[in-house]
Amino acid sequence: MSTGDGIEASGSFLASVDTKDNIRQIIGEGNNDPSLAEPGSGHPITSLSPFLPAEILALILQPRWKRCEDRETWKNIVNVLLNCSLVSRDWYEAARAVLYQDIRLSRVNSLRLLLHTVRERFGGYCPARTLQFMYLSPHRRNKKQPTEYATLAGEIVACCPELRYLAGECGSLCFTNNMSLPEYPYLRELKVSGQNLHLLAPLLSRLCNLESLEMLQSHNGDDLLEHFSPPRFKLSTLSISQTKLSPGLCKWLESSSQNIECLEVQEIGMSLGHLAKVIGGFVKKVHVKIVVDSIADSDSETISALFGFAGLRRLRVDGSKIDKERLLDLRLSLETFTFSEDILSMRTVLALLHRNWQPSLQSLNVYRMPMSIYFSEQWIATAAEYRDELHTVCAARGIQLNWLSPGE
Repeated sequence: MSTGDGIEASGSFLASVDTKDNIRQIIGEGNNDPSLAEPGSGHPITSLSPFLPAEILALILQPRWKRCEDRETWKNIVNVLLNCSLVSRDWYEAARAVLYQDIRLSRVNSLRLLLHTVRERFGGYCPARTLQFMYLSPHRRNKKQPTEYATLAGEIVACCPELRYLAGECGSLCFTNNMSLPEYPYLRELKVSGQNLHLLAPLLSRLCNLESLEMLQSHNGDDLLEHFSPPRFKLSTLSISQTKLSPGLCKWLESSSQNIECLEVQEIGMSLGHLAKVIGGFVKKVHVKIVVDSIADSDSETISALFGFAGLRRLRVDGSKIDKERLLDLRLSLETFTFSEDILSMRTVLALLHRNWQPSLQSLNVYRMPMSIYFSEQWIATAAEYRDELHTVCAARGIQLNWLSPGE
């Protein structure tokens, strides 16, 4: 199949064990039908399995699907695999291996059951490649349940040494210094939100090959150096949004951030200056994410703090209300500037270019906006005029103008 059929070389089937029935099917509980244990018993379905070698069966049940964010499609894929697991013992083993590759959990009871299963049936080892935790409380008055959820999540992660991707939303991860955590040589991507960084630091010390770290609305990172050794990994991408960057947190991240290829920031204000003092000379690409149709004081302060990134060569600023004066004040040697195709942004960039902004600029990238029935004829005409003017100005300055689709 082609990638258009939902398959890619690096993906996998998505699976969930977020219900008791699903988990029991995966682990084989309740499968007492002798036809499942004896595939050749004459059952009209299970009798077919002896003619499928294990290698062929694995290829059938484990095509490399793209990661699917659509919950309904994802649940349909899971149901197909669960049905396959009921065909025979061979199919059960093959389907279970796929189902355990990508696990998403949101309820405390699901975490309890999975952890019990892993410990009692698999000797404390879980073959999960992807774990995603998001706590959804059915009883908002139960103040102890979020803590229990985060503790169970940490214990499950401790059983998964082959992880490739880990996500914890709403502060759903908890690790302590007295936990026995393995090394995670394959874990490349970590994403957390609402996370107490003191409860994440023990895990970070066990990651040696992490490449991408994303933190949203995380906190309590001021004094990490006093309690935890700096991480050993070398990040290529660091994304920080609505998270206070204290001098202590930036210093703690220093050794892991000197190879960063791309820094993504959103609504962190002047605290970006603390990070610039530590890694400003190493970072060459920065992406400033701004809420569409809004520019908060922290966004303008973030742009002002970019002066500390002396090695910055590529800058992308999202949002329609780019702060022209802050950009004009930047004393950098940018080679590439990227923004979105909307009237306000194009007007701002044209004003900058007319004032000979960034003489070192070599290319200008513009992300096209999808046409909408809500755009007026005047909007369309004005946008066309600005696009023509951009072509003229860039040609006069010898700047390469690139129009990009949203997916590029």
